This record gives sequence, structure tokens and C-alpha cells, in this order.
Amino acid sequence: MNATDDRNALEQREIEALEEREAQAMLRADVSTLEALWADDLIVNSTANLIAGKQILLEMIKNGRLKLRTYERHPVRIVPLGDFVVATGNEVSQLIGDTAEFKLFVSYMNVWTKRDGNWQLVARHVGVLQRAEPSPVR
Repeated sequence: MNATDDRNALEQREIEALEEREAQAMLRADVSTLEALWADDLIVNSTANLIAGKQILLEMIKNGRLKLRTYERHPVRIVPLGDFVVATGNEVSQLIGDTAEFKLFVSYMNVWTKRDGNWQLVARHVGVLQRAEPSPVR
């Protein structure tokens, strides 16, 4: 391996850990962790046909409009691209809504960038593969 390969492997491991940390913060509605992981200029194209930024999403989490009962993220590919890293994969989540609960199967693409020595999520696109009835709560 050369120095570039070593750096790419390190970045892949860092992003894989951040992908899991961000997913767990979403599940727990951990706003302080999300505030740190999300760039101020974050843009998200979501499953609700909503293109939103960091503040809108944090407010949705704070007021309970975006609440998860379960959330599993499965990165498939993490590719360093200079100042950015692109992570793609799939997710399964059980959302808790105002009127009904449902389960989503989605594909995603997250774009991370390093600013001031810290990785932050700067862009996210989520595409719905399937919407289903939720699993029973045990």
C-alpha cells in the first residue's frame, strides 16, 4: 500500500464509524450529537419529498415530527474523493408519525467533508425502495 491507499483506508474507517454514530444519534433523537456531525450548510433530500437544511431537521426532531422507533443503516460503499467522502448504502427504519406508523426501506447517499479537522455530513439523498406496515412492538 502507498500513502494514498493508507489515507483512503483510514478515511473509510472514520466515515464508517461516523455513519454508525449519526444513525444512533438519529434513533435516540440526540440533537447535540447531530448538531456536531451535521454541517451548518447541510442539505437533505428526504423520503418526505422535503429538501431541508440542518435547522429544519433539528427542529423536526426536537418537536417530535421526525421520530424513529427503529433505525438500521448498512453502508455498502465508502469512497474517498479528495476533500469529500461519499457513503452509499441502505437503511430500514420504523417511523412514528402523527397518525400512523410505517416502516421504510431506503437507499441513501451521504456526502461527508472535513472542516477544521472534523468530518461533517454536508449532503444526503434518500430514495424510498419500499414502504410497509410496521413490525409489531414487543
